[in-house]
Amino acid sequence: MKQSDRGMVRYAPYQSLVEQAKFLSAMRRSKQRVEQKTLMEDDAEAINEVLSNYQGEEIVLDYFQSGVIRHVEGTISRIDTIEGVLWVDGKRIPLPSLQALNRK
Repeated sequence: MKQSDRGMVRYAPYQSLVEQAKFLSAMRRSKQRVEQKTLMEDDAEAINEVLSNYQGEEIVLDYFQSGVIRHVEGTISRIDTIEGVLWVDGKRIPLPSLQALNRK
């Protein structure tokens, strides 16, 4: 168990009521929220290079969505430059939200 999760464990017995469970869930989500980082030019160039030279390898991708950094591993099924969307194993990821992209 992570150190940051230990504080929430003490409230687990109180999840017997629906309202409490909803409140605790919302509280956990709010603790995970982060500010979106500004993509540096070097990072943007690195992402562009990986996408330009992509040959079907498995990738590791971190992206920002709704205040949370998400992590995906998989293969790119489609790159839609018109809509600015990257499809990884059926998951739609807007290109402006990319934080990091690496080949495995």
